[in-house]
Amino acid sequence: MTELSPRPYILVGIDGSRSSLEALLWAIGEAQLRNLPLRLVHAVDYGNFVMGFNPGASESFFKFVETSGQNFLNEAKERVQALAPEVQVSIHNLVGRPAQLLEEQSKDAFLTVVGSSGLHGFTGLVAGSVAVALTAHGHSPVVVVRAPGAHAGGPVVVGVSGAPDSEEAIGWAFQEASLRGAKLLAVLVSSYVPAYFDYIEPTWEELPGPAREDQQAMLLAERLAGWQEKFPEVAVRRVVAAGHPGHVLLGYAQRAQLIVTGTRGHGNVAGWFLGSTSHRLVQHAECPVLVARPQAR
Repeated sequence: MTELSPRPYILVGIDGSRSSLEALLWAIGEAQLRNLPLRLVHAVDYGNFVMGFNPGASESFFKFVETSGQNFLNEAKERVQALAPEVQVSIHNLVGRPAQLLEEQSKDAFLTVVGSSGLHGFTGLVAGSVAVALTAHGHSPVVVVRAPGAHAGGPVVVGVSGAPDSEEAIGWAFQEASLRGAKLLAVLVSSYVPAYFDYIEPTWEELPGPAREDQQAMLLAERLAGWQEKFPEVAVRRVVAAGHPGHVLLGYAQRAQLIVTGTRGHGNVAGWFLGSTSHRLVQHAECPVLVARPQAR
């Protein structure tokens, strides 16, 4: 196993699926932009295979599973070396539950990058159980990738709110827009519907009037002011919209190269803890989604 660089790394979950390849391609570009090494991790989850098998009689099968994981990693490393030979890369074939292993590995990661779905232990919800669990509990910001090259010339979109986690998301969005030479679209959604009522639309009489819109526009300008001073080269468009945050942001994500969001969860299980807006973006946005958590690195 290649020794890990002491520098922070970009962590990538690898399982041989098309989705993890797309995550790898996005991570390569990010590693080049930030001059960071890649740490590629495959999880061999024997717990998913022992059902119906006699472990003693299935030794060759388990050996095949372990070897397949190593092959996935070797192929991924070769892809990195072919596309970006200047990027340092290490590979790690580990045994355990994928979500738990990647969560542990994310403690020293600058970013964690995973596909939206996967094979073997990485398969789960619409967006992949591992992806959802990591965005809720990972120690680093997490990027969930569905189509890495979608709308490469599009803006970086960030969802802005009055919550503390929004500040972290704004900072990441400015950094990503600056690195990519992209425009930044900052969207503040005004809604009287609690975020956890995911599929409820506000009625017409609940929509904010001009005074409310002006107030929201001022709030958005205030939230962005300090960051615009730090990143004067980033062209920013401010948008105040009405409706459900998840619905509105998904609309803007259709032409974005990246969307950045915070977390505003209400429980302790993946999905609810993540917050409905972030959860909806992870499940349905076509562009990569970066979920920034205040307590994450």
